[in-house]
Amino acid sequence: MAIRPRGRQRSLSKKVSSFNMYMDQVYQIRAIMEATGAIKDAPVIRELLDEALAARRRKASGITDWEEPPSQGITETLHTLQTLLLKLIKREELVFTRQSVGLRLLKEAVIEARSGREIVFEELVEKPWMVKGKSKETMNNFFDMKSGNAREYVDGIIARIKTDFEAEENKISQGQPKSDQER
Repeated sequence: MAIRPRGRQRSLSKKVSSFNMYMDQVYQIRAIMEATGAIKDAPVIRELLDEALAARRRKASGITDWEEPPSQGITETLHTLQTLLLKLIKREELVFTRQSVGLRLLKEAVIEARSGREIVFEELVEKPWMVKGKSKETMNNFFDMKSGNAREYVDGIIARIKTDFEAEENKISQGQPKSDQER
């Protein structure tokens, strides 16, 4: 099909087509002519032919004319909802299982890090300080102070990450594009 520029009138073909209509079509075309005030039937038939061809093109490309999808019965709708809910529950159980595994691994990593830190502290700090005559209480206070410093540092990083994440979510919710770093 040739595409014509907008605003240009369509030219009529020199080919004369003659066809016999069914009687009900004749009555429908007359009713359309009366409703629109048309005098001749040819323009009405051309318009109806355009509409039919456009509908056929939409149908061929998978576009339907109606605005609402065909309705399902209540039983079918409930069955669909039940199926979707069961799939959602199964997905949530899978996510929960994966999170549980992740938390267990994280717990193991924290335990290993803490025990490694205690061993290193004992070997590199406690033994030399014991030789110098420092008390066990002084060493424990030093260890706890360093643990507190590390905790504050990590809490600061987490707060900064949360702030950045919330700012990014606000940008997205307001429809602003992402920053250049995230692209």
